[in-house]
This record gives sequence, structure tokens and C-alpha cells, in this order.
Amino acid sequence: MEEEYIQNLKNYLVEFDKLPIAKKKITALLEADNCYKKGNIPTKSLPNLEFTETEILEHLTEFPNIMELESHLLDFREYIIEEYGIWHIYSQEWLQDLKAFLADEQTLMIMAGNAVLGKFLKNIICTDNLDWRHQDNERPNPWTDVEQLDALEAVKKYLNNVSNIIIEWCPDGTDIDMQILHYLRQKKWKGNLIVVGEKLGATNSKAFWKEAHLERSVDLNRHHKPFDFIKDQVYLAK
Repeated sequence: MEEEYIQNLKNYLVEFDKLPIAKKKITALLEADNCYKKGNIPTKSLPNLEFTETEILEHLTEFPNIMELESHLLDFREYIIEEYGIWHIYSQEWLQDLKAFLADEQTLMIMAGNAVLGKFLKNIICTDNLDWRHQDNERPNPWTDVEQLDALEAVKKYLNNVSNIIIEWCPDGTDIDMQILHYLRQKKWKGNLIVVGEKLGATNSKAFWKEAHLERSVDLNRHHKPFDFIKDQVYLAK
């Protein structure tokens, strides 16, 4: 998929060279892909990939493929999932906000996937049971060390040694988030449970979103900008 998807973006860049609103989106995705290839992340948040109705109507005559372009842009998340095993798309700006919040305290990341985020954090323990192998991404290639461990077992193992737990893009077809929430409540844990996901949407169980006491962190959402149809945000959960 890589060669075809990226080549199509480059073709669109030529076709839409005289339409700045389109050129900006295409260029941002090509730059992001180059970052991921080099084992890095984009400096700034990606722009919104959708066009407004007004933008489409204004430019449809001169650029009849604008809706086709939008559809291709919105395939970017699927592309990087398949190519790099990346679900959560964020920038270095947001990463700095997260680092400031964590303050170098010991942190556990469960369901870490390829641990793209974990690579850039200090004092981090990354765990994942890797049961997503051969599904969306066929070849896990962690960016840093990942301990193969079930999420709840990881919490039980490391709870007394960490000040923060990060749940990043938890699958929506499991209740493991509820199991973890109940366990933390049972243990009266006082640390920060940081949840990155789309409320009642693409991530986590519906039960979790309904039962968890959620605070949408201002500091952790300042530079966290959803760019496509999935509107993920950062929450502190209790």
C-alpha cells in the first residue's frame, strides 16, 4: 500500500499546486510520512483533512477531483496503521505538553502497541499483549522495548511503582478498560490515569465512557488536535 498511497499523494500535489488549502494538507501528510520513516513524529499537529462544504463548492469547477482528494487524505490513518502500526497521531508540540505533565515520574503505558509514544518518554514501562498482530498491522516493530503482558496484569505488577498510567487508543471491542478502572478504584490508587481516545466513538468500551469520572485536561489538549473524522482527546479518569 505504501508506494501506491504516497505516489498518489505526490500526484495530487502536482494537480492541486494552485489550490493552497489543498496543497497544505497534502504537504503535511508527506512530511509526516517522512518523519515516521525516520523514526520520528511531526513537529506540529496535522491540519484538518476535511474540506468545508463552502470550500468544495468554491473550487469544484476548477478542481473537479477535490472530493476524490479528500477521500484519499482521509485514508492516511489507515495507511500509517498498516505501514507503521501507528494509531494515535500526535505532534512534538503535544509530546512536550505530556512530558511536562508527567514531570519524569515513573509511568506505565498499557496496550502500548508499537510504543511510538513510549520511545520519547523518560521513566516509561511499555506493555502490550500483542494480540493485534496479523490484524491491522502484520508485523509489530516496536520503537522501544515492550514487555509482552496483558494490560490488567501489567497494572497489577507495576501499580505500586508508578505515578501515571497511560491508556492510549484502547480497542473498543473489549472491557479491559473497565476491569482496570475497577481495579484502580479498589486499590484506591492516587496516581494519574491518562486516557487518549474518542469518547463513545472509535476507542474504549461504551461502559468505560459512561462510568469513568472524566476530566478533559486543558494542558494535555492544548496541542492535541484531531485531524480527521476521529475526534480523540486526552482525559484524566477516575
